[in-house]
Amino acid sequence: MLSVAPQSPHLAGESDAVALAGAANESYAELAARFPERFRIFAALPLPHVDAALRELTRAFEDLGAVGVGVTTTVLGRTLADPLFRPLYEELDRRGAVLYIHPAGEGAASPLITEHDMTWMVGAPVEDTVAVMHLILAGLPARYPRMRVLASHLGGALPLLPRRLDDHLAFESPETPERPSVAARRLWYDTVSHVHPPALVAAAASFGADRLVVGTDFPYEDGEVFLRAVDHIAGSGLAPEEATMILDTNAADLLGLSAP
Repeated sequence: MLSVAPQSPHLAGESDAVALAGAANESYAELAARFPERFRIFAALPLPHVDAALRELTRAFEDLGAVGVGVTTTVLGRTLADPLFRPLYEELDRRGAVLYIHPAGEGAASPLITEHDMTWMVGAPVEDTVAVMHLILAGLPARYPRMRVLASHLGGALPLLPRRLDDHLAFESPETPERPSVAARRLWYDTVSHVHPPALVAAAASFGADRLVVGTDFPYEDGEVFLRAVDHIAGSGLAPEEATMILDTNAADLLGLSAP
């Protein structure tokens, strides 16, 4: 998959955002067209300008062959659960398309992270966790069941939290439509974990191996971590059939590329 996140064109100026989103999508579509058996694209959108984003989404899907869209965990400080974005989710749900979420690199807006040299090592998985929880607490995975949400980095800390989230729901967020442990299993997660097998095993146990797809984080991760991003899955301690799903079939199912 090709995606511009985290350099998404989320800009205050609509004309600038539209121009950058269009250029990014055309560039990636050209590459995907040259290698149709190898690449697909997640379209960039000129958010927070929803009307313009819907126009670019339509163009990307119908003219450029996109199979989903890529956004960051926040959009100019807005949560992805902001009602502003509901028309976008309605359209993705109608199409049965992917919403791919990648950290924005803002350290979850916490100076305790950004001012202490932890923006990516700690901040990124925190952003993953918070963004997905915003969607879950707003009930969006159940409201838009055909929109296929794909979160980065095994969902951050989510594989460790399902029981805690459920237990705290009654007194902290009682209006949540369904238990987080149930809602979290509606999403998909990439396997970027810096080849740490216990993290992969925890995610498979919490969400189901059928909800995990291979991720490499290239070009942000290279060298040994990149080379082992695929190989470590089979040797992680998962059952062979689970490793096979993650390596061979889950992504095709997620992207709508599987044979009937």
